Amino acid sequence: MIDQNIIEAAHKACEADRAKTQANHQVSQQEKVFAKVKRHIIPIAILGLFVAFIDRTNLSVAGHSMSDSLSLSPAAFGLAAGLFYLGYILTEVPSNIALRRYGARRWIARIMISWGAITMLTMFVNTAESLYVARFLLGIAEAGFYPGILFWMSFWLPSRSLTRAYSLFQLGIPISLALGSLVTAQLLRMDGLGGIHGWQWVFLIEGGAAVLMGFFTLKYMANSPSEASWLSQDEKQILNEALKEDAAAVHEPDSGHSKALREIFSSGAAWAYSACYLFMMIGFWTVTYWLPQILQDRLQVDTVQAGVWSAVPWVISGLSLLIVSKRIEKGASLEKAMVAVLFFCAIGFVLSSLATSATVAFIGLCMAACIQAAVPLLFSFPSRHFDGARAAVALAMVNSVGSLGGFIGPVLLGWMKGATGSNQAGLLAMAGAFVIAGLIAAMLPKILSAAKAKSIAQP
Repeated sequence: MIDQNIIEAAHKACEADRAKTQANHQVSQQEKVFAKVKRHIIPIAILGLFVAFIDRTNLSVAGHSMSDSLSLSPAAFGLAAGLFYLGYILTEVPSNIALRRYGARRWIARIMISWGAITMLTMFVNTAESLYVARFLLGIAEAGFYPGILFWMSFWLPSRSLTRAYSLFQLGIPISLALGSLVTAQLLRMDGLGGIHGWQWVFLIEGGAAVLMGFFTLKYMANSPSEASWLSQDEKQILNEALKEDAAAVHEPDSGHSKALREIFSSGAAWAYSACYLFMMIGFWTVTYWLPQILQDRLQVDTVQAGVWSAVPWVISGLSLLIVSKRIEKGASLEKAMVAVLFFCAIGFVLSSLATSATVAFIGLCMAACIQAAVPLLFSFPSRHFDGARAAVALAMVNSVGSLGGFIGPVLLGWMKGATGSNQAGLLAMAGAFVIAGLIAAMLPKILSAAKAKSIAQP
């Protein structure tokens, strides 16, 4: 006769196997739905980002031609590049709050149409002062797009899938900078066509593309899974359950906008993210806006050729982004990867500054452009640390403070170039910015642990 204990043990083992099989099946079903969501939302996000960064940075390739037409000094060019970010910072947080209120589809479409129209009007600037106004207004118009897209993606995917999604989205930046450099360089060849300058054609055509993209977004973008016609009811249910489980794992409750603002601005962790991103962006936007002119000086090429060569560092930047995101997927430490990337980029700026060889200097600029690989790693922290209205405010705050780097970096390099007659001192200063960002990134685990302990201790 079989022992009753053996029967019960065998029954429990069968139940455990059945539960494990069901859990594995559920995870498999979820992963299939997540993959489908990524295939639908990431292309729209990348396409929008592509147009945004072309319109934001076309000044870098067209700048030399504009400097001739408008008599811009290096300091004036740096100021024009940087003023975009002052307008951006002033309206970043209100814009992201408005997105939560009016919905991603309508608000992001409004942002695109606005910045496209202002980009088109930039073709009419005829003095340094009018260019300053145009760049400032462009910053106001585009404010909220980048963190808004990040926030919109959090409506579709749980936190465990967001880092990879953010990395794929971030890949749109080096792609847009590479292709944008090539496209803008070719548009400059239209100089004299219709009696207008090549740089005017750049703003007219690339601004028009943003307006068209805005209307495309208005028609095809869905605010949330419940509005997605391409998801079946079963898929929506699987996705909603996964998102609810993810929200339940967050200990901190959602809050209103006013309370969220107070909580985020008093959060030491949010300021740590912001400071790190600030120094990252000081270096990034400097290389973005000054790269074509630096290459023109170092490689002794014309404006169009410099625009073509400018695509190479951004191709390498995109590859670095893929490599780093793959390592994170395989279990590498976020913090260690960030620190490694930041110090690697700092070394690149040092090489580009001190090298006497044009080839070595170019390699250094390619290394510095790899800063993009660190950005999604940083943005995954506030996305996981905060939720609801606080997530929207935190992302906007980090992006706004970081955007100050877009003002500080180009202006600083322009001023240093005007004062010294070369880019050397300015590039060394940018290397220092990356080193500071790397030191802050190294402290993030301790900062976050303290913030978590504080939130648990509070009733």
